[in-house]
Amino acid sequence: MKGFPAFIRFAFHLSTGYVPNLIGIIPYAGIDLAIYETLKTLYVKRNPNIKEPGVFSTLACGTCSSTCGQLASYPLALVRTRLQARTISMDTSQPDTMSGQFRYILQNEGPVGLYRGIIPNFIKVIPAVSISYVVYENVRKRLGATMS
Repeated sequence: MKGFPAFIRFAFHLSTGYVPNLIGIIPYAGIDLAIYETLKTLYVKRNPNIKEPGVFSTLACGTCSSTCGQLASYPLALVRTRLQARTISMDTSQPDTMSGQFRYILQNEGPVGLYRGIIPNFIKVIPAVSISYVVYENVRKRLGATMS
């Protein structure tokens, strides 16, 4: 019986950062998609001889949009990660609420602390999102959907 209660405690600890995660999804997804579609539309308007952006243009639009989305939502992802790490490590020197974590980071590390670790995150996320947009565009074309 030791294994199952330990699993339940572990699952509870992972759900600790659920609220900042949900709050962070909205600005990330909204900014990412809005900027992607805006850049893609601008590209097509500035290149009238091109009906659809190519793979490299799509990758560039996806990279820019993903970067902007990450910049807007990364502080929430950082707080989520710190809350999860705090509950697993039982470190009581760290606050156990989202607002407490924001205050703690700003007081001890300054505004730059909200973006600690963003470079490795860019290295992980940007290629994945950019490739996702290329796949999205190819599937959209094969299904016969047109750019709006």
